[in-house]
Amino acid sequence: MKIMIYRNLWGCTGARGEAVAAALDGGYDGIEAVLFNDAEHAEMRRVLRRRRAPFKGTIWTRHAGTAVADHVRAFKGQLRSYLRTGADSINVIGGYDCWGEDEAARYFEAALKASDAAGVPVSHETHRNSALHHPFPARKAIERFPELRLTCDFSHWVVACERLIEDQIDLIRLCGTRTDHIHMRVGTEQAPQVADVRSPEARRYLRVFERWWDILWEAQLARGLAVTTACPEFGPPPYLPTLPYSGAPVADLAAVCDWQRDRQAARFRRWAASMKDSGRTRR
Repeated sequence: MKIMIYRNLWGCTGARGEAVAAALDGGYDGIEAVLFNDAEHAEMRRVLRRRRAPFKGTIWTRHAGTAVADHVRAFKGQLRSYLRTGADSINVIGGYDCWGEDEAARYFEAALKASDAAGVPVSHETHRNSALHHPFPARKAIERFPELRLTCDFSHWVVACERLIEDQIDLIRLCGTRTDHIHMRVGTEQAPQVADVRSPEARRYLRVFERWWDILWEAQLARGLAVTTACPEFGPPPYLPTLPYSGAPVADLAAVCDWQRDRQAARFRRWAASMKDSGRTRR
Protein backbone atom coordinates (compact mmCIF):
# COMPACT_ATOMS: atom_id res chain seq x y z
CA MET A 1 0.00 0.00 0.00
CA LYS A 2 1.25 3.48 -0.84
CA ILE A 3 0.06 6.93 0.21
CA MET A 4 -0.99 9.87 -1.97
CA ILE A 5 -1.22 13.26 -0.25
CA TYR A 6 -3.53 15.96 -1.58
CA ARG A 7 -3.38 19.73 -1.06
CA ASN A 8 -6.70 21.37 -0.26
CA LEU A 9 -7.03 24.78 -1.91
CA TRP A 10 -8.87 26.10 1.16
CA GLY A 11 -6.92 29.15 2.27
CA CYS A 12 -4.83 29.43 -0.91
CA THR A 13 -4.85 32.98 -2.27
CA GLY A 14 -4.36 34.27 -5.77
CA ALA A 15 -5.20 32.58 -9.04
CA ARG A 16 -6.31 28.97 -8.76
CA GLY A 17 -4.00 27.85 -11.54
CA GLU A 18 -1.01 29.24 -9.68
CA ALA A 19 -2.12 27.55 -6.45
CA VAL A 20 -2.50 24.19 -8.19
CA ALA A 21 0.90 24.51 -9.89
CA ALA A 22 2.56 25.48 -6.61
CA ALA A 23 1.02 22.49 -4.81
CA LEU A 24 1.98 19.95 -7.47
CA ASP A 25 5.45 21.39 -7.96
CA GLY A 26 5.86 21.48 -4.18
CA GLY A 27 5.39 17.75 -3.78
CA TYR A 28 1.67 17.10 -3.42
CA ASP A 29 0.15 14.20 -5.37
CA GLY A 30 -3.28 15.68 -6.01
CA ILE A 31 -5.65 18.58 -5.45
CA GLU A 32 -8.75 18.81 -3.28
CA ALA A 33 -11.24 21.69 -3.34
CA VAL A 34 -14.82 22.76 -2.80
CA LEU A 35 -16.18 24.76 -5.75
CA PHE A 36 -19.11 27.02 -5.04
CA ASN A 37 -20.43 28.15 -8.41
CA ASP A 38 -20.31 27.65 -12.18
CA ALA A 39 -17.49 30.16 -12.61
CA GLU A 40 -15.25 28.27 -10.18
CA HIS A 41 -16.01 25.00 -11.95
CA ALA A 42 -15.15 26.54 -15.32
CA GLU A 43 -11.90 27.89 -13.91
CA MET A 44 -10.96 24.49 -12.48
CA ARG A 45 -11.72 22.78 -15.79
CA ARG A 46 -9.28 25.13 -17.49
CA VAL A 47 -6.66 24.50 -14.79
CA LEU A 48 -7.01 20.71 -15.08
CA ARG A 49 -6.64 20.85 -18.85
CA ARG A 50 -3.33 22.67 -18.42
CA ARG A 51 -2.10 20.66 -15.46
CA ARG A 52 -3.46 17.13 -15.28
CA ALA A 53 -3.59 15.83 -11.72
CA PRO A 54 -5.86 13.80 -9.47
CA PHE A 55 -8.70 16.10 -8.36
CA LYS A 56 -11.00 15.41 -5.41
CA GLY A 57 -14.05 17.65 -5.47
CA THR A 58 -15.98 18.35 -2.28
CA ILE A 59 -19.77 18.35 -2.26
CA TRP A 60 -21.18 20.52 0.53
CA THR A 61 -24.95 20.59 1.09
CA ARG A 62 -24.78 22.97 4.05
CA HIS A 63 -27.13 25.59 2.59
CA ALA A 64 -29.86 23.14 1.54
CA GLY A 65 -31.97 23.79 4.64
CA THR A 66 -33.53 21.04 6.75
CA ALA A 67 -35.47 18.88 4.26
CA VAL A 68 -34.00 15.57 3.12
CA ALA A 69 -35.18 16.13 -0.46
CA ASP A 70 -33.35 19.45 -0.67
CA HIS A 71 -30.06 17.93 0.51
CA VAL A 72 -30.44 15.08 -1.97
CA ARG A 73 -31.11 17.58 -4.75
CA ALA A 74 -28.02 19.61 -3.77
CA PHE A 75 -25.92 16.44 -3.61
CA LYS A 76 -26.96 15.26 -7.07
CA GLY A 77 -26.50 18.69 -8.66
CA GLN A 78 -23.03 19.19 -7.21
CA LEU A 79 -22.03 15.63 -8.12
CA ARG A 80 -22.93 16.26 -11.78
CA SER A 81 -20.94 19.51 -11.74
CA TYR A 82 -17.80 17.88 -10.32
CA LEU A 83 -17.97 15.02 -12.81
CA ARG A 84 -18.17 17.52 -15.68
CA THR A 85 -15.25 19.44 -14.21
CA GLY A 86 -13.07 16.34 -14.11
CA ALA A 87 -13.06 15.13 -10.50
CA ASP A 88 -11.85 11.54 -10.26
CA SER A 89 -13.01 11.20 -6.65
CA ILE A 90 -15.50 13.01 -4.45
CA ASN A 91 -15.60 14.01 -0.78
CA VAL A 92 -19.02 14.83 0.72
CA ILE A 93 -19.97 17.09 3.60
CA GLY A 94 -23.63 16.21 3.44
CA GLY A 95 -26.90 16.15 5.30
CA TYR A 96 -28.22 17.95 8.36
CA ASP A 97 -27.01 17.49 11.92
CA CYS A 98 -30.48 17.61 13.53
CA TRP A 99 -32.05 14.78 11.52
CA GLY A 100 -33.28 11.65 13.20
CA GLU A 101 -32.02 8.22 12.17
CA ASP A 102 -34.77 7.65 9.58
CA GLU A 103 -34.26 11.02 7.90
CA ALA A 104 -30.50 10.45 7.71
CA ALA A 105 -31.16 6.98 6.26
CA ARG A 106 -33.35 8.42 3.49
CA TYR A 107 -30.58 10.87 2.61
CA PHE A 108 -27.87 8.20 2.52
CA GLU A 109 -30.05 5.81 0.51
CA ALA A 110 -30.48 8.45 -2.21
CA ALA A 111 -26.87 9.65 -2.08
CA LEU A 112 -25.45 6.13 -2.28
CA LYS A 113 -27.69 5.29 -5.22
CA ALA A 114 -26.49 8.39 -7.08
CA SER A 115 -22.88 7.57 -6.15
CA ASP A 116 -23.16 4.09 -7.65
CA ALA A 117 -23.94 5.63 -11.02
CA ALA A 118 -21.16 8.23 -10.83
CA GLY A 119 -18.30 5.91 -11.72
CA VAL A 120 -15.85 7.54 -9.28
CA PRO A 121 -15.21 6.90 -5.56
CA VAL A 122 -17.48 8.96 -3.28
CA SER A 123 -16.70 9.19 0.45
CA HIS A 124 -18.69 10.97 3.17
CA GLU A 125 -16.84 13.07 5.71
CA THR A 126 -17.16 12.89 9.49
CA HIS A 127 -17.85 16.61 9.68
CA ARG A 128 -19.75 18.93 12.00
CA ASN A 129 -22.98 20.42 10.61
CA SER A 130 -23.59 17.22 8.61
CA ALA A 131 -25.30 13.87 9.03
CA LEU A 132 -22.02 12.41 10.37
CA HIS A 133 -21.33 15.21 12.85
CA HIS A 134 -21.00 13.01 15.95
CA PRO A 135 -19.97 9.42 16.71
CA PHE A 136 -23.50 8.32 17.69
CA PRO A 137 -25.34 9.06 14.40
CA ALA A 138 -22.23 8.11 12.44
CA ARG A 139 -22.18 4.63 13.97
CA LYS A 140 -25.87 4.20 13.12
CA ALA A 141 -25.27 5.13 9.48
CA ILE A 142 -22.11 3.02 9.12
CA GLU A 143 -23.82 -0.06 10.55
CA ARG A 144 -26.96 0.47 8.46
CA PHE A 145 -25.18 1.04 5.14
CA PRO A 146 -22.27 -1.37 4.49
CA GLU A 147 -21.53 0.43 1.20
CA LEU A 148 -21.02 3.83 2.90
CA ARG A 149 -17.46 5.06 2.26
CA LEU A 150 -15.81 7.56 4.62
CA THR A 151 -13.48 10.51 4.71
CA CYS A 152 -12.31 10.51 8.32
CA ASP A 153 -11.62 13.83 10.02
CA PHE A 154 -11.65 13.11 13.72
CA SER A 155 -11.00 16.74 14.68
CA HIS A 156 -14.74 17.34 14.23
CA TRP A 157 -15.73 14.58 16.61
CA VAL A 158 -13.18 15.67 19.22
CA VAL A 159 -14.55 19.19 19.41
CA ALA A 160 -18.17 18.03 19.13
CA CYS A 161 -17.70 15.57 22.02
CA GLU A 162 -15.43 18.01 23.90
CA ARG A 163 -12.97 15.21 24.62
CA LEU A 164 -10.34 13.09 22.94
CA ILE A 165 -12.47 10.17 21.78
CA GLU A 166 -10.33 7.39 23.22
CA ASP A 167 -13.57 5.77 24.40
CA GLN A 168 -14.54 5.32 20.74
CA ILE A 169 -11.61 3.19 19.56
CA ASP A 170 -14.00 0.44 18.46
CA LEU A 171 -15.79 2.97 16.25
CA ILE A 172 -12.48 4.21 14.84
CA ARG A 173 -11.65 0.61 13.96
CA LEU A 174 -15.06 0.27 12.30
CA CYS A 175 -14.40 3.48 10.37
CA GLY A 176 -11.17 1.96 9.11
CA THR A 177 -13.14 -0.76 7.32
CA ARG A 178 -14.82 1.99 5.27
CA THR A 179 -12.20 4.76 5.08
CA ASP A 180 -11.06 5.91 1.64
CA HIS A 181 -9.56 9.29 2.58
CA ILE A 182 -8.15 10.91 5.73
CA HIS A 183 -8.13 14.59 6.65
CA MET A 184 -5.05 14.91 8.83
CA ARG A 185 -6.03 18.00 10.77
CA VAL A 186 -5.35 17.92 14.52
CA GLY A 187 -7.82 19.53 16.89
CA THR A 188 -8.48 19.86 20.60
CA GLU A 189 -11.44 19.51 22.93
CA GLN A 190 -12.24 23.20 22.38
CA ALA A 191 -11.18 23.90 18.81
CA PRO A 192 -11.18 22.02 15.48
CA GLN A 193 -7.58 23.04 14.83
CA VAL A 194 -4.50 23.44 17.00
CA ALA A 195 -2.83 26.83 16.68
CA ASP A 196 0.33 25.32 15.17
CA VAL A 197 0.75 21.57 14.84
CA ARG A 198 4.54 22.01 14.89
CA SER A 199 4.55 23.48 18.40
CA PRO A 200 5.47 21.55 21.58
CA GLU A 201 2.05 22.18 23.13
CA ALA A 202 0.37 20.50 20.14
CA ARG A 203 2.50 17.36 20.37
CA ARG A 204 0.19 15.53 22.80
CA TYR A 205 -2.77 15.96 20.47
CA LEU A 206 -0.74 15.11 17.37
CA ARG A 207 0.36 11.78 18.81
CA VAL A 208 -3.19 10.81 19.77
CA PHE A 209 -4.47 11.55 16.27
CA GLU A 210 -1.54 9.66 14.77
CA ARG A 211 -2.53 6.55 16.73
CA TRP A 212 -6.00 6.81 15.24
CA TRP A 213 -4.61 7.19 11.70
CA ASP A 214 -2.45 4.11 12.27
CA ILE A 215 -5.65 2.19 13.07
CA LEU A 216 -7.19 3.38 9.80
CA TRP A 217 -4.07 2.38 7.83
CA GLU A 218 -4.04 -1.07 9.40
CA ALA A 219 -7.68 -1.62 8.45
CA GLN A 220 -7.05 -0.38 4.92
CA LEU A 221 -4.09 -2.73 4.59
CA ALA A 222 -6.25 -5.61 5.79
CA ARG A 223 -8.79 -4.69 3.09
CA GLY A 224 -6.08 -5.00 0.46
CA LEU A 225 -6.04 -1.36 -0.63
CA ALA A 226 -3.23 -0.47 -3.01
CA VAL A 227 -3.44 3.27 -2.25
CA THR A 228 -4.54 5.34 0.71
CA THR A 229 -5.09 9.08 0.31
CA ALA A 230 -4.78 11.87 2.83
CA CYS A 231 -4.84 15.65 3.09
CA PRO A 232 -3.26 17.91 5.75
CA GLU A 233 -6.46 19.93 5.76
CA PHE A 234 -5.56 22.78 8.09
CA GLY A 235 -7.63 25.86 7.39
CA PRO A 236 -7.16 29.63 7.32
CA PRO A 237 -8.69 32.00 9.90
CA PRO A 238 -10.98 31.55 11.76
CA TYR A 239 -9.83 27.91 11.91
CA LEU A 240 -6.29 29.21 12.20
CA PRO A 241 -6.21 31.37 15.36
CA THR A 242 -5.32 35.04 15.04
CA LEU A 243 -3.76 37.62 17.33
CA PRO A 244 -6.04 40.13 19.08
CA TYR A 245 -6.32 43.61 17.56
CA SER A 246 -4.15 42.94 14.52
CA GLY A 247 -5.98 39.83 13.33
CA ALA A 248 -2.67 38.38 12.16
CA PRO A 249 -2.62 34.57 11.93
CA VAL A 250 -0.42 32.92 14.55
CA ALA A 251 1.17 30.54 12.01
CA ASP A 252 1.88 30.27 8.29
CA LEU A 253 -0.85 28.04 6.83
CA ALA A 254 1.16 26.76 3.86
CA ALA A 255 4.14 25.93 6.08
CA VAL A 256 1.88 24.08 8.54
CA CYS A 257 0.31 22.00 5.73
CA ASP A 258 3.71 21.20 4.21
CA TRP A 259 5.14 20.18 7.59
CA GLN A 260 2.22 17.84 8.23
CA ARG A 261 2.51 16.38 4.74
CA ASP A 262 6.19 15.64 5.23
CA ARG A 263 5.76 14.23 8.74
CA GLN A 264 2.89 11.92 7.81
CA ALA A 265 4.55 10.75 4.58
CA ALA A 266 7.64 9.81 6.59
CA ARG A 267 5.54 8.13 9.26
CA PHE A 268 3.69 6.15 6.59
CA ARG A 269 6.94 4.92 5.08
CA ARG A 270 8.14 3.71 8.49
CA TRP A 271 4.74 2.15 9.21
CA ALA A 272 4.65 0.36 5.83
CA ALA A 273 8.18 -0.97 6.41
CA SER A 274 7.17 -2.27 9.84
CA MET A 275 4.13 -4.01 8.33
CA LYS A 276 6.36 -5.62 5.70
CA ASP A 277 8.88 -6.75 8.31
CA SER A 278 6.10 -8.31 10.38
CA GLY A 279 4.68 -10.11 7.37
CA ARG A 280 1.37 -8.22 7.54
CA THR A 281 1.67 -6.41 4.23
CA ARG A 282 -0.47 -7.45 1.27
CA ARG A 283 1.02 -5.12 -1.33
